[in-house]
Amino acid sequence: MRAIALNYSDRSLIEKDVPEPSLTGAGQVLFRVSEVGICGTDRDLASFRILFPPAGDDYLVLGHECVGEVLAASTDVSKIRTGDLVVPLVRRPCAPACDWCGIERRDLCSSGKYTERGIVGAHGYFTELAVDSAADLVVVPEAIRSYAVLVEPLSVVEKAIGNAFRLHPGNPARALVLGAGAVGLLSAMGLAARGLAVTLTSLEPPGSERARLAEAAGASYETNPTGSFDIVIEAAGAPAAARTALAALGPAGVLVMLGVTKPVEVPMLQLILRNQVVAGSVNAAP
Repeated sequence: MRAIALNYSDRSLIEKDVPEPSLTGAGQVLFRVSEVGICGTDRDLASFRILFPPAGDDYLVLGHECVGEVLAASTDVSKIRTGDLVVPLVRRPCAPACDWCGIERRDLCSSGKYTERGIVGAHGYFTELAVDSAADLVVVPEAIRSYAVLVEPLSVVEKAIGNAFRLHPGNPARALVLGAGAVGLLSAMGLAARGLAVTLTSLEPPGSERARLAEAAGASYETNPTGSFDIVIEAAGAPAAARTALAALGPAGVLVMLGVTKPVEVPMLQLILRNQVVAGSVNAAP
């Protein structure tokens, strides 16, 4: 079976033959991979800036944003049926479970001993077939088949937006999103859907495809945003974007960092005097 993988021996991206998976125990589901998304995490993995191969292997099958169609399930699986569309959870809890993993908040794992398919210590979905535990799959409606591959990144965005609203002491009205990739665009859509005036900024010129997508979602697109914002989502993964995000944060504002960046200087006095919050967010719970 074909797969796209990272070869850690010579640090190359390869097409590789891997064993075809099958149902081997209770609670399992076999599905055909329909689509796989590619994001900045995959870029970082493929540049070998971060190295998390599965134990005993010198390669990692990529792909953590995925949608598939169920082909078969173990006899004890009742809520997932042949033909269903499923989206896998990326993170798998640690064992024995820490306090967070024990209450199904694997995204907050405190032990750091989790695995993430296609990222940390477990092969991903950039292949033809996959097997997962039914507990790690979310059934999605047939009506969203054409864009169901965005469900996983949208779950990450929804967690970040939810955190921002919980951390803000008032009624946020203005939001800034940095980065016009999938996560940035989904962030702009999620914030606009909640009634905020959203500005999205990125390096693409006005009139570009991503700028048009942002505007179609109800956000304004600016390459040099001005003013201050109540909620800021950093989804660009660049130090310059992080600095812009900090500078744009208004009084009592909340900045949620989603992009992986190099270290940047944080204006601590600004945070204190303006009652600002900077938070990190990764992954999503079931």
